[in-house]
Amino acid sequence: MLALALSTAASAAALPACTGTIGGGEGVDESLVAPGPTLRRLVRSQYKNSVGDLLGEGAKVAADPPDDFELNGFDSIGAAQIALGDDSVKAYESSARAVAAAAMGDKERIDSLHGCPETSPSAAECHANFIRNFGRLAWRRPLDEAEVERYTAVAQFAATDRDDFYAGVEYAIAAMLQSPHFLYQIELGEPVAGRPDLRKLSGFELASRISFFLLGTTPDAELLDAAEKGELDSPDGVREAALAMLERPAAREALRGFYDEFLGLRRLSGVAKNGDVYPAFTPSLADAMRTETLTLIEDIVWERDADVLELLDASYTFVNAELASHYGLPAPEGEGFHRVDLPADGQRAGLLGHGSFLSTFAHTATTSPTLRGKFVRERLLCTSIPAPPGNVVTTIPEGGDAKTMREKLKEHQTNPSCAGCHVMMDNIGLALENFDGVGAFRLTENDVTIDVSGSIDGDATFEGVRELGGVLREDERVGLCMVRNLFRQGTGHVDTDGERKVLAALGEAFVKDGRKLKGLLAEMVASDAFRFVGKVQ
Repeated sequence: MLALALSTAASAAALPACTGTIGGGEGVDESLVAPGPTLRRLVRSQYKNSVGDLLGEGAKVAADPPDDFELNGFDSIGAAQIALGDDSVKAYESSARAVAAAAMGDKERIDSLHGCPETSPSAAECHANFIRNFGRLAWRRPLDEAEVERYTAVAQFAATDRDDFYAGVEYAIAAMLQSPHFLYQIELGEPVAGRPDLRKLSGFELASRISFFLLGTTPDAELLDAAEKGELDSPDGVREAALAMLERPAAREALRGFYDEFLGLRRLSGVAKNGDVYPAFTPSLADAMRTETLTLIEDIVWERDADVLELLDASYTFVNAELASHYGLPAPEGEGFHRVDLPADGQRAGLLGHGSFLSTFAHTATTSPTLRGKFVRERLLCTSIPAPPGNVVTTIPEGGDAKTMREKLKEHQTNPSCAGCHVMMDNIGLALENFDGVGAFRLTENDVTIDVSGSIDGDATFEGVRELGGVLREDERVGLCMVRNLFRQGTGHVDTDGERKVLAALGEAFVKDGRKLKGLLAEMVASDAFRFVGKVQ
């Protein structure tokens, strides 16, 4: 690779801070105390989607960036917190080379970016045109002339050496895709008059943050134009742009990605089950379970724009023939997935009655009320559950007289060193015991009728998954927790105390709007917490 192949980490550290002054009297929430700006690496899907949008499907297929690191439940937080190792830097170089080579298969796209009818290896201005146009899209901002000259020199050196104009383009692409300006979301912000503790994201920085959050990919030329014209400088402008973006198919795919992470659905294909205990659990059934959950979300959010918390107690679902059989439902007519109403006298309802959730949060050969309750506590109620002490054996002992999981967990409920956390988790998870470790319905366990009574914090009590779903849907903490989790993924950090008031206001507006997710997303990106960062440390 040419010498211009940058050392990613070193170059990122040397990025110049943006300068300038903007009006501070725009009504920034006085309570907002935002964390300092960060450089956040693109997660793998964002990298590949960006390459596809920039250089075509062939280049996207060739892209192979390093794997992500999940932290606090989201890859985007890991991307902001975990430094790259040498292997990752090498992987970015290999990926950039492969992408650039594949991009040469779409000469029409390449030619549209330099605009020259004829090219020769010495056509420096044509290379410069390409660098300006491609660079603005890839780096999500205009390049300055020094940057254009630097990468044009790369292209000219390679083109002359290979006697091929396109060889120069290929080398320039490979170099630019290794730059921190492509690999990182740079969110340094600009000073805010009267608020030395805050910096407002520039139009280009905000365009990137919105696009990667709502669409999972790099901002297009239209959004960058809007940023350049100052149309993203106000909450109204941001809201208008966001609502337009939410009408694009990519918004649906990005939200699927959020729920894949948030609900642990992406883990389902790797979930191992004991074949002797659960012979019905096959890769195709696991895939059907994931599709069921994502299709229900698609129906609620995009097809009906309904209360998203309907996900918790929906009396209908989407099944194919294999999943219908697993649930004991009549097979739907035709191929693929179809909406079916769940039996009114049955026990299954909502996400917590889906095979995807019930299989993921269970053990290889048994259920796990603790894991299921922990999911509800952490993911739906945003309650922090501390890790068990290092000297505690978490495995439930085999044998003994206990026949049901409730009886086996009784020790955890009474042992003072365990009870504090296990009461919080198990009293929720035990209400789901009518479903085995792969989500099949059952009334008994070892010939003993299963008790599915449960409670949250000793106040809300319920029997089984249907009542639990209804209790959670009415719990005001669940809506606010969803706001917080979306914010975490979109900004790449766990919300801080200084952001809570803004997020609480978003949560209240979310409820008043009927808990419609599209409206929440548009309001979130227009909020002060999304558009501002703290001072540079």
